[in-house]
This record gives sequence, structure tokens and C-alpha cells, in this order.
Amino acid sequence: MSAGAPNPLLGGPMRRHVCASLAAGLVTLISVGNTMAATPPSTPERLQPHCTGRFDYALPAALLSGGGKQSLYRLDVASEAWRPGVEPGDLWKKRLSAVLLAKGVSATASARTREFDLPGVGRAAWMGLFADRPDLVTLLAMKPVALSKESVFLRAEASAGREGVAEKVVTELAASYVAESPQGFCTGAGAFVIAPSKNERALESFNAPGVDVSVETETVAAPDDGQSSDGELPPGGRKLLKQRRSVGGFDGIEERVEVPDDATGNLLVYTWIFAGRAADGAAPRIRLSASGPTSHATALDAAWNSLLASWRQRPVGVR
Repeated sequence: MSAGAPNPLLGGPMRRHVCASLAAGLVTLISVGNTMAATPPSTPERLQPHCTGRFDYALPAALLSGGGKQSLYRLDVASEAWRPGVEPGDLWKKRLSAVLLAKGVSATASARTREFDLPGVGRAAWMGLFADRPDLVTLLAMKPVALSKESVFLRAEASAGREGVAEKVVTELAASYVAESPQGFCTGAGAFVIAPSKNERALESFNAPGVDVSVETETVAAPDDGQSSDGELPPGGRKLLKQRRSVGGFDGIEERVEVPDDATGNLLVYTWIFAGRAADGAAPRIRLSASGPTSHATALDAAWNSLLASWRQRPVGVR
């Protein structure tokens, strides 16, 4: 057939059939394109930034903090935000009463409690809390932080006669607290910007319907990579995964198991553990965990993946 000559196969009825098919296909493509354009992209769940100890991370906003504990340089530390109508002095009285009552000591009449102002910190008190250890005394101090509208509490134990040493340590640690700091050992709305010590621990838990998350870091005398499911699983339990996984630059072990649960049927338990380096505050033992019933597996996976993907060590930022 010469170039430019009409193709007899596309003449008459055949040409009309092809044109109709092309037109129908074009309409279909336009329809699909409009449908795709009209479908909004799925919105990822909003993440909330958090910090515990010397680490930053993010979790789905539905997970709310259930509380935690922090300690460094052998001192327990905590923070409480100021609330409208509540003065820092009220927070001091509340915390002091709680400490005394926890040991069965009267908050209003204790012969072994002495309140005073600790220079550079704020209100403080020496207390005798241990009936069987009259030689052991407890120092509680409160530092008001106006910039972040919170009160930071520091607690230390000391042998009788060494109160001055404890007061010095508390004063130095309180002086290292920086409101809204992006570095250091995180507590409350700020952080203690101080070099890592050989004695540090931070623990915080988070909860949402069907999902529980726990974050724990602790300096150790020797590496410890013990897993939550050491030994035999309970009858009906099964191991879903066990692998080495690097998280935030730390090489740890991830494990996922499914175990029977009387309340929920089956429970998923995820853990990731970095064994830590001996007496090294910059490389503590890290234990991340999450759990929830299999009916909430999607939410559990989302929380777990967010936690591990966002886990980052905070800069030390020693001043």
C-alpha cells in the first residue's frame, strides 16, 4: 500500500466503530479523572511531640500522658504547671503535705520537719520520714519558674550531718534548669541542661482507648537486653516478630507477641530494647513498649511506628 493511501479496513462501518470506541474511552478517562480530583487525600493523624529524659519523640495526639517519674544525680525531680488561681506557695504546701502523709507523718505537726528558704532555689524543708532510720533525712525543694509557669520540685536523701552537701547538689541542679529548653534532661516544660550522670532514670506512660505506650530510660551498671516475653509464652500465645532494629541511632531488639487475655480475647505486646552501656548517661538502657487488644491493631501499629520513627536523642547542651 502506498504512503498516504486510505486504509480500506478503516472505511465505512469499521471507522464508525473505532471512533465510537475512542469517544467512549475518552469519556471514561475524563470521568475517572474527575472522580480522582474530587476525592480528597487521606489526612495523616496529627502527632504530638513529647520528651522524656534525654529523648524526643512523637505520638498520635489521642495518646495522653498518664504520668511518669524522673531522677538524675540521685535526685528525684518533677514539675507541676501553675493553674489559674493557684499560687506557687499553694503548690508547695500541697507537695509537702503529700510527701509527709505518704509516710504517715502529720503535715501540720512534725518534730522532725524544718522549713526554710534555700538560696537560689526557693522554699525547702528537711524531713525525717523513716522511723527506723533516724540518721536518714529527706530534703524537698521547690523552684518556681515564671517563664514556663511551673514549679520544679527536687528531692534528695542524706545522712544526718551531710545536709550541707545535699543542699549544694540541689542548688546546682536547680540552677541548670532552663525553661522551654530543646536540649538536656527533659522535665516538665523545660530541662536540666547538665552533663549526663551515672544515675539517671525517666519513665512516662501514655494511654488512649485500646492503646497503652510506655517509655523508659535508665543508666545501668551493665548492658541489659532482657525482653518482656523472656521464657515460654503462655498457652495460646505466639511470637510475631523478633529482630534487631536501629532506632534513633541505637541498635536494639524489637519483639512483637500475641498473648491471650481474659478481658480482650487476644493482646498484642510490642517492645524495643537497647541494652545500654555501663554507667553511661548518654547511652542508657532504653525500653519502649506498646500494647493493646487485637481489635485495636491499627491504632497500636500507628502509635508504635510513630514512636520508633521519631525517637531522637536530645542535645546535651552543657552550658
